[in-house]
Amino acid sequence: MGFSALRSGGPVMVPLLLLSIVVLSIGVERFRFWRRWGLGTHRQERQLLDVLQSTEVGVPRRSREALELGQLDAAMGQGEVVLEAATLIGPLLGLIGTVSGLMRILAELGPQLTLPSGGSVVGYGQVLVSTLMGLVVALIAATLLRINQGLRQSQRRRLELACLRGEPDAP
Repeated sequence: MGFSALRSGGPVMVPLLLLSIVVLSIGVERFRFWRRWGLGTHRQERQLLDVLQSTEVGVPRRSREALELGQLDAAMGQGEVVLEAATLIGPLLGLIGTVSGLMRILAELGPQLTLPSGGSVVGYGQVLVSTLMGLVVALIAATLLRINQGLRQSQRRRLELACLRGEPDAP
């Protein structure tokens, strides 16, 4: 999709382009987060258990577990709200671009809706570029969202089980 396709999508392509940059940035950040997290290792479980064991006397262990798990869950779920919003906003922005493009085309055709003499309908399909872009952004955002949610849920279960056992799983 070149510059001409972006231009033919109309002014709504600017927010769509910005939204796609945000979605891809979140995707890269989440990839880096999970890579640092160390999937398949027990580093996070050990760190959580170390924090729980160093809890001051008088602080209930369950309260401390809930607090620590909540903080880890928030870190694992970072960006999900934006990805969820992008799955909704992307297609809607695309539809706005398509509708405004169709309105422009209908105005050019005039009240009789006839092509100018020697005119062609070839360029009229370009009004759908913004819808395509919006759907692609939503698809990428939804994919990233579901992957992150799946990883977060599985890691949350592992951490909760480690808290119940009081030690990380054997490798």
